[in-house]
Amino acid sequence: MKKYPLIVVILLALVGIGLLMGGFKSFFTLIISVLIGTLIFTLIFRLLSKKKTDSNYQKAVKQSKNLHGDKKKTKKKRKSSFKVIDGGKK
Repeated sequence: MKKYPLIVVILLALVGIGLLMGGFKSFFTLIISVLIGTLIFTLIFRLLSKKKTDSNYQKAVKQSKNLHGDKKKTKKKRKSSFKVIDGGKK
């Protein structure tokens, strides 16, 4: 059986006591408000950071293509590791 640290057990006990004292309704309203707040914060953060990153990335890709061009990599044939040994017949 997995043993949990003492602090985890204490926190779970406090959560259980809080649920019994405050009721489930207040707990669920707290969870829903935290989820909505996190969703709003994440959306705002993505909208603000996405525009800058995408435009800079697109510029870098364009510069890289202009600099390097569309070169196709050609594979070089390697020498075979096998050697032909001429065996003379006697």
